[in-house]
Amino acid sequence: ATTPKAASYRTSTRSSIGMGSYAHQRLEELRFALVHRFPDYEIDADDHMVTQTTLVERSRRKIRETAACLRLIRPTIQHLHLFEGRISDDGTFTQVALDTPREFVDTPLNQRHFGFRTKDAHTLRRLVPRFHDAMDGEFWKFRMAVHMHESGCFQHEDWKPKFFLWTAALESLYTTYKNMGSLVGSERIKAFLGLQTPIYPPGDLSSIYPDPKLTVGHVVGQLYCLRNHIAQGDKVPDSYFQSEGRPGPTYGGGSVSRVDMLMEAISFIVRQTLMKILEGGLIDHFQNNDTADDYFGPNLTRKALRDADLKMPDCPE
Repeated sequence: ATTPKAASYRTSTRSSIGMGSYAHQRLEELRFALVHRFPDYEIDADDHMVTQTTLVERSRRKIRETAACLRLIRPTIQHLHLFEGRISDDGTFTQVALDTPREFVDTPLNQRHFGFRTKDAHTLRRLVPRFHDAMDGEFWKFRMAVHMHESGCFQHEDWKPKFFLWTAALESLYTTYKNMGSLVGSERIKAFLGLQTPIYPPGDLSSIYPDPKLTVGHVVGQLYCLRNHIAQGDKVPDSYFQSEGRPGPTYGGGSVSRVDMLMEAISFIVRQTLMKILEGGLIDHFQNNDTADDYFGPNLTRKALRDADLKMPDCPE
């Protein structure tokens, strides 16, 4: 939400006249929002007036970037998106403009129980200034990965575009025009995050699911196999939908399919990578292809990996 003046949020019912019952219900249920307040105008360092149009555009970007950062920390189901208006003298939120409320439920299966926690607010407060700085700077590998992750989050009609956009985020972060391909990407992921890093850290699985003990080392090869099936125009093998990726609920048996598990895994790996870059102050290494290759070093180049006779594991049938 963006607004020129600070005040309470008593949204006028008149602002939602003409909306469908679903959209109106979502507005009535609103309790919390990311809010940016700003004045009608500002005077910049050169003593020039910054117009309200510029301030509004700046505010919209800040809110969208903050929401993108929050989705890295704790992706949750989202029904409402950007809305903005003015605060009248009596505290009423007026002149409202808003994106029509819509479902945002096609998160990976394990994230559908996620809620926003106090520790997530503390993490957001700590990381969002670094995130804004990164998105304002010449850190194109980081910025492209964030853009691909965000674009994937809003793909609801088919799982394949979501998965493919998230693999594009991995390619942006881990490969370069000199060192590209599945082998380079997978080995750099394992080196950066660690082979034994769990895909489901504490709190990422509902208590009704047993912990499958899956790690980055277990899934990264499978992620690239599935990516290649999609990128090369293959029919995705039936085994991705029919075979178990992890056990189902303890009380009901069954299982979660491999494709659902891989959607959960790639979401974790993309978000964990971007978070580690922010937490570790590594943003300078993800400006461009050259800085990334220098960071990963000579042992994680395509030539070095081939000389070491390393190969990708066979894809499951």
